[in-house]
Amino acid sequence: MLYQCHIFCDFDGTISGHDIGWEMFQRFGEQEPWNAQMIAGIISASEYWQKMAQELTQPITQELLDAFLQTIPIDSGFQPLLAVASEHSIPFTIVSDGFDIYIHRFLELHGIRGVDVFCNHAELTAEGGMTVSFPHATEGCDCLTATCKRNVVLGLAHPDARIIYVGDGISDHCPAEHADIVFAKGKLAAWCNANRIPHYPFSRLEDVAQQLSKILERRRLRPRHQAVLQRKAAWERE
Repeated sequence: MLYQCHIFCDFDGTISGHDIGWEMFQRFGEQEPWNAQMIAGIISASEYWQKMAQELTQPITQELLDAFLQTIPIDSGFQPLLAVASEHSIPFTIVSDGFDIYIHRFLELHGIRGVDVFCNHAELTAEGGMTVSFPHATEGCDCLTATCKRNVVLGLAHPDARIIYVGDGISDHCPAEHADIVFAKGKLAAWCNANRIPHYPFSRLEDVAQQLSKILERRRLRPRHQAVLQRKAAWERE
């Protein structure tokens, strides 16, 4: 290719048909008052996840987790999107504010291996509890996430690469602001509209795969000026 680029993709609600992290804690624990406190800025995202893990109302075993994951659909366009990335030798990275304990297993259940994932970490205990940690947290960004997606994106992408971001939610605001090409749905699309961030709307990842193929064929991957400035400022602050 005449240019370098890197695709970053959200997981919950983007690759998975539902927000698995939210639904998992809804099923096995209590969301409130912690969710309302996080939205109000009283507690951080990492504190919110820690409360979720501490307040489980029923034990979680690997068997129960697998049974739950098998009820969640995968976006049928994910494999075609991976195929587009492979065809053009584009690095593809999943970046999520969810947890490896279900992301890796969900992908495995759907026969998907070898995709890089950056997210929070969780482990099940012998008693059916859960411990969580946040290897990609940062104090240099004010995004409402435990995994700073922006820093993952900027840390992995080549400085001259065109950054492509695919997402659907609040945790995707910050990385999308630093991306050259954004594919957005749901709350991310609404935020992009409100903040005049150019983006391609999508409903399924098949839409992303088709549009991205057209962009790549036409060699229309140009840097977005405001994103370049945002990346420069972020690198200087870090």
